[in-house]
Amino acid sequence: MDTSETTKILSGKDQEYYGATARHYDAAYAADTRLKDIPFYMDLALSVNGDTLEVACGTGRILLPTAKAGVRIDGLDFSPDLLGILNNKLKSEPREVQSRVELHHGDMRDFSLGKTYDLITVPFRPIQHLFTVNDQLAAFRCFNAHLKSAGKLAFNVFYPNFKLMEEVGVENSDLEWIDPQDASITVRRSFLRKSFDKLNQFFEGELIFRSYRDQQLVNEERSTLNMSFYTYPQIILLLKSAGFRVTEEYGSYDKEPISICKEMIFIAEKE
Repeated sequence: MDTSETTKILSGKDQEYYGATARHYDAAYAADTRLKDIPFYMDLALSVNGDTLEVACGTGRILLPTAKAGVRIDGLDFSPDLLGILNNKLKSEPREVQSRVELHHGDMRDFSLGKTYDLITVPFRPIQHLFTVNDQLAAFRCFNAHLKSAGKLAFNVFYPNFKLMEEVGVENSDLEWIDPQDASITVRRSFLRKSFDKLNQFFEGELIFRSYRDQQLVNEERSTLNMSFYTYPQIILLLKSAGFRVTEEYGSYDKEPISICKEMIFIAEKE
């Protein structure tokens, strides 16, 4: 499969990701005890002490706590559904918090906001929704263009677990929570990997949301989730090619060495 064919297959499914996923996003990740990224990105924004842009801000899982901590932060996202949820949440915040936030609809590969930032964050692996080298380079170059001199870029991706990714056709349950709109409903989420392209470094799959009342299935929703994956040298090369130098790198949010090969977390500076 060549690069153009890969792009054609995946780009038509971009919007499918956001339907059921957007509806369940906040409840699902509130139930995910594995997530420990909010303090990392919030502390980084506070330490930079300047204007921050969060790319792929979603429903504000990280953006809102950061704004509440006193940081002036803009948010950019490709999904109107996710941005709509964030905008509604923002309206319930105090006026001083609202005044620190500006939201933008846009694509991380080619946005233009007419301003530059001291820090750009891309938390929770959104660059893994870029499937070609051209798209990846376009995004990193766009980040660079929106940073002030010596501005910082921070992001994370997972370290590829090939044994797990090669499990095609196996449905794996991962999260369960009580529906915030109906306490009689339990929602269980699972992931089904449908294909794996080791050469072009991506997999296709879907999230499955099943709602139960008294152990009886009452609803099922499915949402596409396709992801690319990166090797460590590939990330370093992308950053160098886009005008960045790595200043910090970690393997976890506890700042363990990146060599533990779990998460790959990078802080890079615009050259």
